[in-house]
Amino acid sequence: MRRGLAADLRRIVGSGGVVSGGKELSQVTGDALNTFRAFRAAECLAVSPAAAVFPTSTQQVSRVLKFANTHRIPVVPYGAGTGVMGAAAPVEDCIVLGLRRMDAVRNVSGEDMTARVQAGVVLEAAAKALEKAGLLLGHDPWSRPIATTGGAISTDSVGYTGAKHGSMGGQVLGLEAVLAGGEVVRTRAVPNRASGPDLHGLFVGTEGTLGVVTEATLRVFPKPEAWRLIPFTFPNFESGYHAVAAMYSLGLRPTVVDYESNLWPSDAETDSTAKLYLGFDGPGGVVEAETARAWSICLEMGGREGKPSDAAKFWRTRHSIALRYQRRLAKAADPVAARRGAGGFRMDYLHVALPASKVLEYRRRCQKILASHRVAVREWSLWARPELLSFLIEDDRDAGGQTSHSLAEAVDKVLTPAQRMGGSMEYCHGVGLKLAHLVEGESDGGAAATKRIKAALDPNNILNPGKLLG
Repeated sequence: MRRGLAADLRRIVGSGGVVSGGKELSQVTGDALNTFRAFRAAECLAVSPAAAVFPTSTQQVSRVLKFANTHRIPVVPYGAGTGVMGAAAPVEDCIVLGLRRMDAVRNVSGEDMTARVQAGVVLEAAAKALEKAGLLLGHDPWSRPIATTGGAISTDSVGYTGAKHGSMGGQVLGLEAVLAGGEVVRTRAVPNRASGPDLHGLFVGTEGTLGVVTEATLRVFPKPEAWRLIPFTFPNFESGYHAVAAMYSLGLRPTVVDYESNLWPSDAETDSTAKLYLGFDGPGGVVEAETARAWSICLEMGGREGKPSDAAKFWRTRHSIALRYQRRLAKAADPVAARRGAGGFRMDYLHVALPASKVLEYRRRCQKILASHRVAVREWSLWARPELLSFLIEDDRDAGGQTSHSLAEAVDKVLTPAQRMGGSMEYCHGVGLKLAHLVEGESDGGAAATKRIKAALDPNNILNPGKLLG
């Protein structure tokens, strides 16, 4: 570690903006990727940062990065640590660049339908600020009560209302970011531009490896006149899938699509439940018409009306896991140890994006691959669109170990076919440490091109090294 590092950083951000040990540093060491799910990258989670710095302005971020670049010190951008892929895990002797003090909602415009916020603004705080203005935040992930805007942009995450509003990155109209050498880049908040490449793509979904987002102007939405959430059950995953696909083929676009088929207990051979929650919002007449058509499609595909109380509970508790995570870390004497040891059983959850025509074929391939590895599927699900397939898998054979080599091998073997079938291995959480070794398969030549961009923008490789690009 560089001698006098903490003192150097305090000269940039002030005495209250730097920590170099104790529980405060532990609180920003790592994210929600635990040791078991990290698989091959598990040993990387044992690393500790040299210090954490908390700037209050873009100018301070610029000065921190310029200092770090001059002295070749790695920098790991940090929002709230809710990511599940290790993108916020520290590297040896790095500076953790925490953005939590950059938490201002700069401007909300009902006429422009935009909100300008700093990267450290918690999504829930942004949603409440918009609600006061009669507006709606389009991004609503499970982590909304604790996740930050900058973190959501850096992973291009998808939320509960992604079926209508898309991913976080799709809601970014303009942004401000700082490059590795301290240069500040600003893009203008317009809905479309035809004057060169879209620079948003350098910072959306790239996990802070090409630059640090410090502010964003987001597209926001009117508070809906009406809202309806309807539940359906299906006899199996395929019938519900066909219902969702039929809606999309007709141009029907719900606000919420949440579909899951559970296989419990562990010896179950067929789906025990297949539940679909569909949400619609907007003008009253539109919601009524869309709900009626979706209802008809579900019945045609073998669905039955579910319990309204189940739908109400689903919506009411959709953020509960985030609140439990927050309470657990707050109570922990050593937050980083609590993160690394988290996990109630030996499982992993995967999220792949595929052409709709390939989803069911891919699912059948997965079942064969996982069965050959004696890995059980506990849940199949769709989120937001028929192309976005998720599944939860379990391997309890080596519960005494820190990780599961058999599960790690099975994960690689089911993710690579998704890539070969024209899809992506992850649609909502990013790559981080966990999946960096599979990035080469995401596109033909795309990884090499991205590495050249990285070399041009960050020649000293100080920005989140080892993440995304390996």
